[in-house]
Amino acid sequence: MLISNTKTFDLIVIGTGAAASTVVWQCHSAGWSVAVIDSRPFGGTCALRGCDPKKVLVGAAEVIDSNKRMQSKGITNSNAIKIQWPDLMHFKRSFTELHWLT
Repeated sequence: MLISNTKTFDLIVIGTGAAASTVVWQCHSAGWSVAVIDSRPFGGTCALRGCDPKKVLVGAAEVIDSNKRMQSKGITNSNAIKIQWPDLMHFKRSFTELHWLT
């Protein structure tokens, strides 16, 4: 693609994760001209595809594991606890999908 107009920036940031967003905000607040480039949805890997979604899934597994370990140590019916996968995935997606963009 040939771009006929050019623009100069004080800073070009690649990515929209937490670190990039912090830098962009601070530089923009200082009056810098900032461009942000990202081929994926705004938010970065940790929030959308990494850390945060993993914590939801690991947290559910920890609940099951903890209850099973406590069986016969004061916790009863620990085998009755089950993960409802569709509900868990819906919860995970409720904060990882970008509904506000649509």
